[in-house]
Amino acid sequence: MVIGYAAGTDAARTTPCFATTPEQAALLTWGPLCANNLVKYLLDYRFEDTRLAVVVKGCDSRAVNRLLQDLQFPRQRLVVLGVPCGGQLDRASILSEIPPGARLQDIEDTGEDLVLVTDKGRLSFPKDRFLMDKCYRCETNMPVVADFLAGEPVPSPAREGFEHTAEVDGMEALDIADKSSFWDNEFSRCLRCTACRNACPACSCKECVFEQAVPGWQQSGIIGSKVNSLPENAVFHLIRMFHVTGRCVDCGECERVCPVGIPLRLLYRKVLKDARILYGAGTPGMSTETVSPLSEFRPDDPEEFM
Repeated sequence: MVIGYAAGTDAARTTPCFATTPEQAALLTWGPLCANNLVKYLLDYRFEDTRLAVVVKGCDSRAVNRLLQDLQFPRQRLVVLGVPCGGQLDRASILSEIPPGARLQDIEDTGEDLVLVTDKGRLSFPKDRFLMDKCYRCETNMPVVADFLAGEPVPSPAREGFEHTAEVDGMEALDIADKSSFWDNEFSRCLRCTACRNACPACSCKECVFEQAVPGWQQSGIIGSKVNSLPENAVFHLIRMFHVTGRCVDCGECERVCPVGIPLRLLYRKVLKDARILYGAGTPGMSTETVSPLSEFRPDDPEEFM
């Protein structure tokens, strides 16, 4: 089976495609609207004998390495189909440019510009205007692991002036009251839909701590509570943040799928920055040889922060 992308329900959307026949494989497509990280789907087949091929971008490929390192999927059953990526486009930003009453019919990528074809006419914009935020800070637009590479290398979408830790630095500079106010406002909007967890390739537990079966009268007193309140929402996100420390590959799926637009990558990029400062650790998944800083012990580990 090949896990890739197929055309979605409109011109600005693609959908995961699970092709098991040549006819289904003919539906596979690739372009700047293939934002989904498909690596998470491998976990659905980890206990089966199915041999899988998965299409990965550069940021997705880091998740492949992480799953292999965690022994979550056997390498001999996996074929990695790498694709060079010039950046993925933000669907919401594209749709915001469609005039009221107009219907988007097609999107033409000319390289530098993006042409939105509607039933009311054609609109042209600089392509950079619609790039997803993570793409401005792209570390690997070429897959770091691939059995087959489709297409020629393309320029990285990374742009000058978009420092990887700039927003994290800005958040750290706030005083405690302002930080608390910011995150209280964000977490208060959380629906506890767990879309962030479900899309995250670093969340690979067979039984999530937030899905444990407990009587309703006990739920408000445990970390697995499903009560939708600000304290419980904050606990949910902070526990998830620590659970994926050392395994988050900064693919941005958590933030992309959040239905209320909580800036979740800001949390995880903070942890990435701290791991880099405290342990000299790079972005997880860049190599299967690099061990997560929380997965090994060394007598010479720095201890200044303890």
